[in-house]
Amino acid sequence: KQWYQRRVRDLEECLLHLDTVLQSLSTWTSCWKMVINCDPDKTEVICFNTYEHVNVPNEFTIGKRSIKLTEQTKVLGVILDSKLKYKGHSSYVYNKLLYKWTCISRYSNRNWGMSQAVLIRISKTVLFSSLFYGSIVWMNNTTLGEINKLWYKIAKSAVGAVFNVNANILDVITGVPPLHVQSRVIATKHYLKVFSGNHDIHKEFITAQFAEENRIVQIHLKDVRKFLKWRLNSWEKEPDVLLEELTSRRDSLSEVPVKYFKYTKKMIEKFTEALWQETIETELMIQGWSRFPQVSCQPLPIPRNTSREKEVLVMSLLYENNLMNAFLFKVDKDRWKSPLCVCGTGDQDAYHLLAECSLVIDSTKEKLAYLLQINNQDDPHTTNGVIALLNCSR
Repeated sequence: KQWYQRRVRDLEECLLHLDTVLQSLSTWTSCWKMVINCDPDKTEVICFNTYEHVNVPNEFTIGKRSIKLTEQTKVLGVILDSKLKYKGHSSYVYNKLLYKWTCISRYSNRNWGMSQAVLIRISKTVLFSSLFYGSIVWMNNTTLGEINKLWYKIAKSAVGAVFNVNANILDVITGVPPLHVQSRVIATKHYLKVFSGNHDIHKEFITAQFAEENRIVQIHLKDVRKFLKWRLNSWEKEPDVLLEELTSRRDSLSEVPVKYFKYTKKMIEKFTEALWQETIETELMIQGWSRFPQVSCQPLPIPRNTSREKEVLVMSLLYENNLMNAFLFKVDKDRWKSPLCVCGTGDQDAYHLLAECSLVIDSTKEKLAYLLQINNQDDPHTTNGVIALLNCSR
């Protein structure tokens, strides 16, 4: 244990130690009549983050066999590259998800096929198992770039939107948190399991990395503290002075009682919603929004027997870029001569259709007015009108 934790001075000493290890492996395997498979993708050498990469030999020997130097290799299903950028693994996951979504998308359209809830359920079941495998290692804002674009297309197809819709609004309609939020929650769960169990080696490793100011570990432990503070303020029935004191400190979490690291499925769902709410408010505030949607991991309560065509029309009431005259007039004034509704009393948008149009029965208007009142939504039009209806939808 002390030997492999030893740090070398330069590349030359590192190669010397590596040669010693390889010869020791050769001696041990020969003694036990074992043969090492030195084929590519089986046994390889990869050199991480070195500025002297040109001085590293292209081949290493183990007994009478040679091992090739490679720029990237797959370890337990995750593709590692020499610079630890994980671009190769990100592309591999993207192509895998794209193929699966291509197969799924054949069975649904705006006017027929699987419902939004079924599409999302199948997508989460089939895609997320591949997407979030090893995500604590490789997933970050850079590697999620193309994958986020693909997930946006999937969510847009599930909702049945024709024009582009704000990604945050799409997430709220489908009830699926953004991928980066889910990744943070998965990492938080991993650390909670380590601190709640008897994994002393893992605890020691995390504590050592935190002491060395490992940036990734510090970010993950920050989310763990956020979970503990959320639990203290929103979940625990009685306040705990010790937990509040320990979570406010910036040192290791080793002194926090083990019971606070244990969690349930419902607890993680509520924490996910809290983290998602914080994220969406920050992003929409930067975009200039003054009112924010209330997030939920639950799907929209659309009756099961609703046809796909009607379901798409219902969901179009919850975003601004729909196929109503008020938006179409903005897109193409030559083709759409007026933003007015067919009733002639106002611009045809979702709020007008539900609450003001003379062609809509009064009972619908009364129900909507009641929902707006209990949700304290008093600014019905434009973007805030969409938020008001979205917050009433569940």
